[in-house]
Amino acid sequence: MAPTPEQSVIIVGAGPTGLALACELAAAGVSCTVLERRTEVSGQSRAMALYSRTLEVLDLRGHADALTAVGRPVGRMLPAQGASIDFTAIDSPFPALYVVPQSRTEEALQQRAIDLGVIVQRGAELFGLEQDATGVRLQVRTESGEWEETADYVVGCDGAHSAVRELSGIAFRGRTYDIAPILADVRLETPPPDDVTILTGGGAMMVSIPFGDGFHRIAVGHRDHPWTRDEVTLEELAERLKEVLGFDPKPHDPRWMARFKIHQRLADQYRTGRVLLAGDAAHLHSPLGGQGLNLGIQDAVNLGWKLAATLQGWAPAGLLDTYQSERRPQAQKILKATDHATRMATHPSPVVTGLRRAVLTRLLGRRKIQKFAGETLSGLRAGYAGRGRPAVLGGARLRPGQRVPDLAVAQAEGAPVRLYELMRDGRFLLLDLREDGGAAAVAEAWGSRVCPVRVDGDVPRLSGLSAVLVRPDGYAAWVDSTSSTTGREARVRQALHRWCGTEGPTPQRQPAPAADSAPARPAQEKPAEAPDTEPAAADRT
Repeated sequence: MAPTPEQSVIIVGAGPTGLALACELAAAGVSCTVLERRTEVSGQSRAMALYSRTLEVLDLRGHADALTAVGRPVGRMLPAQGASIDFTAIDSPFPALYVVPQSRTEEALQQRAIDLGVIVQRGAELFGLEQDATGVRLQVRTESGEWEETADYVVGCDGAHSAVRELSGIAFRGRTYDIAPILADVRLETPPPDDVTILTGGGAMMVSIPFGDGFHRIAVGHRDHPWTRDEVTLEELAERLKEVLGFDPKPHDPRWMARFKIHQRLADQYRTGRVLLAGDAAHLHSPLGGQGLNLGIQDAVNLGWKLAATLQGWAPAGLLDTYQSERRPQAQKILKATDHATRMATHPSPVVTGLRRAVLTRLLGRRKIQKFAGETLSGLRAGYAGRGRPAVLGGARLRPGQRVPDLAVAQAEGAPVRLYELMRDGRFLLLDLREDGGAAAVAEAWGSRVCPVRVDGDVPRLSGLSAVLVRPDGYAAWVDSTSSTTGREARVRQALHRWCGTEGPTPQRQPAPAADSAPARPAQEKPAEAPDTEPAAADRT
């Protein structure tokens, strides 16, 4: 291994997850390069649903506006006939499901990454990987030849068939569903409602998402129609749609059509030594509900600040390991939920189909449950608990590990501002909610790692709290609900030590110790299997 790696981080995969991670690292001052096997951004839309929380975490760094400008907000999801989920009532600056073609998401994030100084190398295929205590060495090839890259860390964001995962020897356990749906972007003479629509019956399932330009994204499958290499035709698509709808909606003018496999798989570990995984390289699940792209981008935002802190030498002990302990359970929940939903949606029994419809209609007819469902699907109820969580939690106040909303606050010094605007540079935010400003004064000793804000006046959503430490990914790291001023500065200092390291200016970049390092081994030869079609095989999160 070279004595000094050439770069801090190499990201393999220039899909939304890899590009979002590159933006996070570059904004934090960490040099990184993205290697991508594809020579250009795919014109196929593939993943296209951006939920509220994903747009919020992108908005933390100012990326969201470029995506909402080209996206179409859809206010409702119809998970069954007679049942609906209203996204417009949820508490978010983005109260909708935004339909944004993945190609547009990649273009926006790639441009932002390049503007921040990231090198994006396309047409580059990874074929070798070795690591030791000092760094990682990669073997890369393009049409013009082969070369070696070295880095402190490598992150595999290279999708379902991740070379990083295979070369690192990380198991990817799970299964492939028998059903192999058709995916198509088409016009329909008789289109479904202008919402995200899910219809089921007799072992068949259809999902329809409107683009807003007359085209619909259609995913339709039947449990009796397994994988085949046969090319999809408009006649077959019409037949599959008729099985669900009871009539032929007459699809025409397809932009593209393909058959794809549905996998449910989870990496045994998200980190081995100096190699990490994110996005589809770490988890695959049924696309029902459109969670995959969102899960990957939130992986990136969780990992970015932790990896930057590790490379810059101020990370508290064990911080990088919390990437796996926080994000892998989130993926497990999504895998479990989407698996159950897919099995129910494709169940052949009309009794089960009727029961599903009746239960969803009854439950979602209640306002509180509908709001809960919308917030859950949108990612607003996902959070992290454990690190710094108090022994006793009660009431409706903000808790450690919970999402911090984009609140408007008045500053003791300066104009009113929204919290997410204060987090554009990826620092921690220390909100001092007491008049004396003691907590903010303590935080100044952490220099550029923490942005202290003296809040002027009452903030109803933070009522009963005297201080809040907000992580760079927009979740509460620590809250102080003690009204007494006795020992307050000590409590603030302890929380800052726990999350932001020791006082003083940010240390210079220094190598971090490898954890749980495992020897790299070449990718094992796979058993013969029918390959996925291009949309699945080329998917990069």
